[in-house]
Amino acid sequence: MNKKNSQKTRFFDKIVISLKFLVTSRMIKVIIVIILLNIILGALYSYYDGVDFHLGLYWATDTLTNTGTGLVPPKTPFLWYATTILMWIGLGISLIFVEYVYVKMWKKNVGKKMVNFEKHVVLIGWSQKMRHFLENLPGGLGVHHNYVLVANIQERPLDLPDIVVLIRGDPEQENFLINAGIKKAEQVLIVLEDDSAAVLIAMTIQSLNKSINICVNLRHRENIKHLQRIGIEEIVCDEVLTGDALIKAFYSFKK
Repeated sequence: MNKKNSQKTRFFDKIVISLKFLVTSRMIKVIIVIILLNIILGALYSYYDGVDFHLGLYWATDTLTNTGTGLVPPKTPFLWYATTILMWIGLGISLIFVEYVYVKMWKKNVGKKMVNFEKHVVLIGWSQKMRHFLENLPGGLGVHHNYVLVANIQERPLDLPDIVVLIRGDPEQENFLINAGIKKAEQVLIVLEDDSAAVLIAMTIQSLNKSINICVNLRHRENIKHLQRIGIEEIVCDEVLTGDALIKAFYSFKK
C-alpha cells in the first residue's frame, strides 16, 4: 500500500470512529434533540405569532429552559396555553440535559450501566499495559470493534479514549461482566496484577460465553497450566517474555 492509499485509509478510519462515537454517545444525542426541538418550536412560534425567526428561537429556548424572562410574550390565548405546557415539558428536558450533558462533560465519568454492543471487545483491568494496548492497536482504536473496559477504579482515567465505554466495578463480580455485554462479546483481554484473579475471571467469562475468544496476561509461568486446563491457549506470560528477551539480547553479542 503506497503512502497516498495509506492516508486515505487513515482518513476513512477516523470517519468510522467519529460516526461510532456519535451513534453510541447519549450526550451527543441529547444535544442534537434539544437543538432540533428549539429550532422546530422557534419556527412554529415565529409562524403563528407573526414574529421574526430569531425571536421565535429565543422564545423556544426561554420556555424550554424555564428561564421565563418574558421578553417575547405570546399574542394569543392559544400560544399562552402552549407556552405553559411547554414550560412543564421543558422542566423534564432540563433535567435530562443536566444528567447526560453537564454530568458527562464535567465529571467524565461513566456509571454502572448495561451496554448493548454485539461482537465487541471487553477489556479487563486498567494499567500501563492496557494503555499501551489501546495506543498501539493496528488501524486505530474503534475502527473494527467497539470496546468496553471493566475496571475497579473510582474515576474515569483522563487518558482513556472517549470511544471506550467504561464500566466501573470489580470484574470478579459477574454482574459487572454482564453489564459489559460479555455474553455477546467476541473477544476479551484480561490484564491484571493478580494472576489468581485473572484465572478466576477467565473461568467466569468462559461459563457465560462459550464462544468468546479469551486472551490473558499472566505474571508467573506456573499459572499457565491453570488456564490451559480449561482450554485457554492465548496466554501472554511476563516471565516467559522477559526470559526470551534476555536470551535474545545475550546471544546478540555472539554474532
